[in-house]
Amino acid sequence: MLFNLFLALSSITAVRAALKYKGVDWSSVIVEEKAGISYTTTSGTTQPLEKILAESGVNTVRQRVWVNPGDGNYNLDYNLKLAQRAKAAGLAVYVDFHYSDTWADPGHQAIPSGWPTAVGDLAWKLYNYTLDVSNAFADAGISPNIISIGNEIRSGLLLPTGSTGNFYNIAQLLHSAAYGVKDSRLSPKPRIMIHLDNGWDWNTQKNWYTSVLNAGPLTTSDFDMMGVSYYPF
Repeated sequence: MLFNLFLALSSITAVRAALKYKGVDWSSVIVEEKAGISYTTTSGTTQPLEKILAESGVNTVRQRVWVNPGDGNYNLDYNLKLAQRAKAAGLAVYVDFHYSDTWADPGHQAIPSGWPTAVGDLAWKLYNYTLDVSNAFADAGISPNIISIGNEIRSGLLLPTGSTGNFYNIAQLLHSAAYGVKDSRLSPKPRIMIHLDNGWDWNTQKNWYTSVLNAGPLTTSDFDMMGVSYYPF
């Protein structure tokens, strides 16, 4: 029994050691700091959060990017400042495009204010927005290791144009977003992720990807990673 326990513990240790990305979403750090919140180590020492994370084994931080939020929180400038702090601490940055002015999730995927709604015009806008933001990160000396082109897009993105009622529209939008990253000045190029929720449901994942890839023009060469959200509660 002790031998079996040793094997189990060894396996867990090996899995942890093999993890490439050990990350957290720290998008709200600046918001929290402005509200007077500070961070301490387990020994009670106050330190910048990025230092605590790096010294605790985290190697990647996720940052959500909103287009035109009313208060400026989570916009491009906000994220560049936050990413500079991550870089200085030796942390890689994972950019999570919400393609909205606020939260994007299965129940909320609103087109940003001022963006067109016709799919061709919207795809062109999406390409240029993604390209411009990617270039802004490149010009700031930040090369994200992952860029997610949408957040929890099981129901689609940029609704109503990119709803699952028309997978061709979703495919066109994602293809445009992917090439906004690929055509950017980022070097090395980040891995491009498509991100859905309900990560526990393989049939949902399989059917979604089958539908969007069969619709075209999105191809498997347009993206590198299938990301999922998984909420065990």
